[in-house]
Amino acid sequence: MRLQYAPILVAIADAGSIRRAAELLNKSQPAVTKTLRQAESDLGFEVFHRVSSGVEPTEIGRIVLARAKMITSEHQRLVDEVQQLHGSDTGTITVCVSPMAAVVLLPAALALFRREFPSVEVHISNGLFPSALGPVRDGLTDILLGPTPPEDRINGLTVEPLFETGTVLVTGENSPWLKAKRLEDLLDANWILMGPRGGPGDEFNRAFHQHGLPSPSARTVSESYFAVLSMIESMNGVCNFPDRLLHSHGAGWKIKKIDIEETLNPMHISMITRAGAPLTPAAASLANCIRRRSTTLRAEEN
Repeated sequence: MRLQYAPILVAIADAGSIRRAAELLNKSQPAVTKTLRQAESDLGFEVFHRVSSGVEPTEIGRIVLARAKMITSEHQRLVDEVQQLHGSDTGTITVCVSPMAAVVLLPAALALFRREFPSVEVHISNGLFPSALGPVRDGLTDILLGPTPPEDRINGLTVEPLFETGTVLVTGENSPWLKAKRLEDLLDANWILMGPRGGPGDEFNRAFHQHGLPSPSARTVSESYFAVLSMIESMNGVCNFPDRLLHSHGAGWKIKKIDIEETLNPMHISMITRAGAPLTPAAASLANCIRRRSTTLRAEEN
């Protein structure tokens, strides 16, 4: 398959129809249809099948599209890098952040970055490991900022420690669980898991295990930071929470720290990039700004 087919296939997948892809690409619908047929002819199988709303990838098509997205992303990086090396203030950086990084780390770093690259587009998404690691490995995310993943999950990645923060348990300011003094008092609490199972939000489970207690049941799992805050406030939910985030932004929500005897493990925040793949000049500049902000945060902690 010719490499120039990749962005067309990706556009069709993202748009969900050939017509909408043609509009996004500023091409005629017949031209996009012709390119799709040529690509499928070269491959020897269909990449998409028609549905009532447009098109959807076939099972084999999903495999092809995963590679096509990587090719398209890497080609765009090459274009960005060449232009930036010639002094151009253009290009795109993709950054994925955890709630902690989104609030206390990225805004100040981005303000510094804008002094050098005022026009570069920065696309920000939210996510936590393990699900956020794949796009970094695949070259779809330039920089991931969040809790440090376990050693067995960092293959193909470069992990740079930035700073750490204490972890506390929180609940609503009128919650009966606010009176708890020990972890065992919270076994039957309305636990809320922030992020995917197996991710950093599972810290409360690890704390229970470390103290020889059974795991409490978290029947609510949310990857939305604001949804978690709302449920803690309105449903007397219980959740582990970065101490720094509680002190800096907890005042606007009716949530309080639960003063238990046990101490939870601190949260370590890192910058994660793809190993062996250099950042574009603009992305490297943003990474340096993130390091500068992290230095300030470490100084504040001391």
